[in-house]
Amino acid sequence: MTKSTRLVQNLILLVFVLYALVPVYLVFLAAIRSEADLFSGPLTLSWPINFANFGRVWNEAGFATYFMNSVITAVSVTILVLLTAPLAGFAFAKMRFPGKEILFALFLAGLVVPAPSVIVALYGNLQAIGLIDNRIGVILPQAALLMPFSVFMMRTVMQDVPDELVEAAVMDGAGLLKIFLTIVVPVVKPGLMSLGLIVFLFAWQEYLLPLVVFQTESLKPLTVGAASLQGRYGVDYGGIAAAGLIAFAPLVVLFLAMQRSFVRGLTAGAVK
Repeated sequence: MTKSTRLVQNLILLVFVLYALVPVYLVFLAAIRSEADLFSGPLTLSWPINFANFGRVWNEAGFATYFMNSVITAVSVTILVLLTAPLAGFAFAKMRFPGKEILFALFLAGLVVPAPSVIVALYGNLQAIGLIDNRIGVILPQAALLMPFSVFMMRTVMQDVPDELVEAAVMDGAGLLKIFLTIVVPVVKPGLMSLGLIVFLFAWQEYLLPLVVFQTESLKPLTVGAASLQGRYGVDYGGIAAAGLIAFAPLVVLFLAMQRSFVRGLTAGAVK
């Protein structure tokens, strides 16, 4: 690779980096300014930095409660998916049973079903079993909606597990659960971590389902609570920007902490 080619590639990457970071910078500027000077010098960083919007949103607007609700919901959905999808992926990848391909095709069909198309029927079912305004009424449907993608991803990842390892364990008398826990899980650990991060991300940013299910203010997550900052007669731009950064921060921290495993998990199965 010549120096000119590398320079062009670096310039293209720089353009994409700026394209991604400039909106974040603008949101940060809005979050650290008062409403009075919000539109004065929109691209300049004011000093000293004023974190009043963060404190006001966190304490007065109830975002401490919203944040914990988002954590509870997202962690619960992630745990539920990680306890079920890998088992299904293992079955589809390594086991033989009648109707396996048909059943897997039904899972794949769930990938093309958008959540808004089933929200009315889902609301009726949740109301019938008494799960409206209940965390379980959000956690279970979210896990179910994420299951088709999760099973597909786990099947792809577990196809990389050598059949010889599984067959050797079977010949040694190991049961399927022991094979899964002691042989398969250590091999596909990066894929499991990637799936956990993806599921957490989708569960964290879910808006429609909590909006429909939750009626009590103390149960609402960050995505729904942020809507309260937009009133009928005005918009709290600084508060919305601060709320967005509060909601965005955990995802950045998780991604940076799990970046290497995330990339390894996504590329599993790509090269044979």
